[in-house]
Amino acid sequence: MKSAATILKSSERYRRIRKVLILVLIANFGVALAKGLVGLRADSISMVADAFHSLMDGSSNIIGLVGVALAARPRDETHSYGHAKFETFASIGIVVLLLVTAIQIVESVYGRLTAETLALPDAGPLAFATMGFTMLVNTGVSYFERRQGQKLSSTFLVADSRHTMSDVYVSFSVIASLLAARFGLAIVDIVVGGFIAGAIAVAAIRIMKEASIVLLDRAVLDPAEVERVCLSVDEKGILGCHKVRTRGSEAGYWIDLHLLVEPELPTRKSHRIASVVERRLKDEYGEETDVVVHIEPGR
Repeated sequence: MKSAATILKSSERYRRIRKVLILVLIANFGVALAKGLVGLRADSISMVADAFHSLMDGSSNIIGLVGVALAARPRDETHSYGHAKFETFASIGIVVLLLVTAIQIVESVYGRLTAETLALPDAGPLAFATMGFTMLVNTGVSYFERRQGQKLSSTFLVADSRHTMSDVYVSFSVIASLLAARFGLAIVDIVVGGFIAGAIAVAAIRIMKEASIVLLDRAVLDPAEVERVCLSVDEKGILGCHKVRTRGSEAGYWIDLHLLVEPELPTRKSHRIASVVERRLKDEYGEETDVVVHIEPGR
């Protein structure tokens, strides 16, 4: 079950995550700027809303850079388990930004709906070309970020890649609204703006759910599988393994368990066996895995 991230040293892993975030940040701000300028020129609420969506992508990258910088700090006296949760906690910042964006778009939609006349967007070639180009950019960015997130076992990069991919789906609806505008259907632009707000809110809830797995220390490994790994150790005196507790993420697991040994085993040998079991679990789940083995005399 070793992943590429477990082979990398923590400092190297975080350095690579930072590099990915900087590249994605540049792409996201470029996309947001293009959509925003053209959307304002075309007076398209859906296109401007999509630009805000992309802007939040870039803002989340900044939050990620701060979170990763904090997570890269080594363990200290006040953080004996390290700072890795800062990376996951940073994804909560994405949730906040997404929800704020959704609220702003809803306010714009409401304002347009309550206006005396519905403004018709200028659905010219420039608007379609801009949306097509930015969709290609976002698709490439999302794929790159997801692959790097999986390779580096970064919950933040994977969550952010889904956020970016949602921008692609939203852009399809913007193009549909531009097509409708050509037929004089101004209401479609407003409806699509509302749809974008809903899509953003759903993405926020999904990211929050995934972040809670790490932040609330939900069990991440199958206890039966951990027990199987323990019992695969070729050492005389091991009788069983139970009370397995796990938490963390693929970037680093924490495993706490009780190892049953023969009651007559000397203390020194029991602790040597515990060290062997710890080594076996690190080999299975990665060098960054923190293992605590409690010796318990069997019956």
